[in-house]
This record gives sequence, C-alpha cells and structure tokens, in this order.
Amino acid sequence: MFSAEEFYRTCFGLQEDDLIKALLPITHIIHLKKYETVIREGEKQTVVPFLLQGIVRGYYTGINGQEITDCLQIHCGDPLTALPFDRPSPITMEVLTESYVLQFPTAALEGLMQHPSIIKVYNQLLQKSMIDHWTIKNMLCQHDAMERYEWFLQEYPGVIDEINNKYVASFLKMTPVTLSRLRRIRGETPKGEKEVLKN
Repeated sequence: MFSAEEFYRTCFGLQEDDLIKALLPITHIIHLKKYETVIREGEKQTVVPFLLQGIVRGYYTGINGQEITDCLQIHCGDPLTALPFDRPSPITMEVLTESYVLQFPTAALEGLMQHPSIIKVYNQLLQKSMIDHWTIKNMLCQHDAMERYEWFLQEYPGVIDEINNKYVASFLKMTPVTLSRLRRIRGETPKGEKEVLKN
C-alpha cells in the first residue's frame, strides 16, 4: 500500500515538492472494515476520498427502496465520491472488503485549484469518469448477459470471488439467479457453493 507521498507522486504524477509538502499535513489515510461507508447518498461531501486498497461499491436507492449498484472501484487512485466534489453526494459509497482510503478536506480544494498540477489532475479525473461512465453504459445496454459477465471478469479481475454475487448481478443489470446460471455455464463454482461441496 502507498504512503500519502507515494500516492501523490505515483497515482497523481505530482512532482513539485512544495505542493506535496502542502498536501501532506491535510491528508489522512483511514482504515475501513467491510460494509462501512465512505459517504452516504445526500450527504454533504466534506472530504475528497481516493481508494488506496480494497473494493468499494457505489449504489443509489431505487424507487422501491432497493439498492442499485452503479459502480465498483478497485484501483488505487479511484475517487470514492461524485464529481464535482462540492455538491451533496448522489450516491452511497460502501466498502465491500477491508480497505484503505486516502482523503483530504473538500475545503482545501479552493486553494489547491490555483495550482496548475492540481487542475490537470482534476481534469484527468473528470475525463476518466466520463469515459468509464459511457463504457459501462454501452456494455450494459448493448450486450447480452454473458457478454456483460465476461466483460466484468476482464475489467474487474478476481472481484467475482471477493464480493457477494448480488452486488455483481446488480451492477450488471441481471438477477443473482441469472448470474449463477452464467457461472455454471462457464464451469465456475461460486465461493459459497464450494464450501457446501466440501462439507
């Protein structure tokens, strides 16, 4: 896992020592246990959090109260909040495995956004967010269930055996029953079923 300085230099590509020196005192790395939340839907975003290690899902609440998984964050540097940062969160971010998160106060953004390197990082995050959004929507709307699942296995390696299938199914816009059927067609045995077979 990265230290705060390594994160800023490696994930964000910041090289200016004075900028990093200004960031470090306001930066905190927190440890979150499974199913803890980073932020809840509708809450004011008081910190800007980024994933260091772990798996985090973003979900919103449907009209009938059901939780709908909208995104899964697995890469170091993934933002765990919605852009722009100064608005109430439209989504809940929940930790699905033990995770480490780096964060700094949203209030610090006004001063930080005067720095060209921070503006560059912010624009890169916006661009990546848009590309990811449309890539996911295209996959979910224009491909069948098996194609969506195979895409998931490629884009989120190893995640299928780390988190509950209901979250993957929700993300891929299918039922858990459909997901289990697809896994059997591929010759996979879900984690829970492996434990049953051992007994």
